[in-house]
Amino acid sequence: MYLKKTPNLNGRIRLSIVDTYYDKAKKCSRQKTVESIGRLDELEKKYDDPIAHFQKRVEPLKAEKAARQAPIHFTFYDSDRLCLGDKLRKNFGYAALSQIYHELGLHTFLTNRQRRSKEQYDANTIMKMLVYSRLLFPASKKSSYDDREHFFEKTDYSLDDVYRCLSFLDKHKENLQIWLNDHIKENYGRDTSLIYYDVTNYYFETDEQTDFL
Repeated sequence: MYLKKTPNLNGRIRLSIVDTYYDKAKKCSRQKTVESIGRLDELEKKYDDPIAHFQKRVEPLKAEKAARQAPIHFTFYDSDRLCLGDKLRKNFGYAALSQIYHELGLHTFLTNRQRRSKEQYDANTIMKMLVYSRLLFPASKKSSYDDREHFFEKTDYSLDDVYRCLSFLDKHKENLQIWLNDHIKENYGRDTSLIYYDVTNYYFETDEQTDFL
């Protein structure tokens, strides 16, 4: 990084602070303007020595760049190991589910609907917990609430808030289904030429033995 003096066709000099970097894509060194200062003859009306003045400006910028590029070191001790069952453990794999959740715009739908209500809880935060937990650790809503610390999400809501949120979700369930259908078609496409109807969750009982043909 340095103070660049660029003359034009009339001989006037423009000052700018320029940084040099390596372009990995084009495999060559390139320059970018960090700060455009102005024309030297105009700056001489404000500063006794504009070049010396702005040269001093370069030094802290170079220091800031060096600090950004400096490696970050971590120190871990054997006593810092997490034990199985520790509440400090976090699940990072749900990031893939989070991407789909946001691609479908569920956060936008819930946030917009809740603006018109008086509920104090965050329906979007609770919905994310319920969705991620159902996919990764299927359990009751209370168990999902108890294990909410698995995720890197806000947890400042109560179990009562979770149950109250169910009524809110039920109120908007039809519009939510329409929203999801539209965003699935828009983002991923859908082939409805062949549709499977799953009835494996249904069963029948009878008190008397019946012979079926």
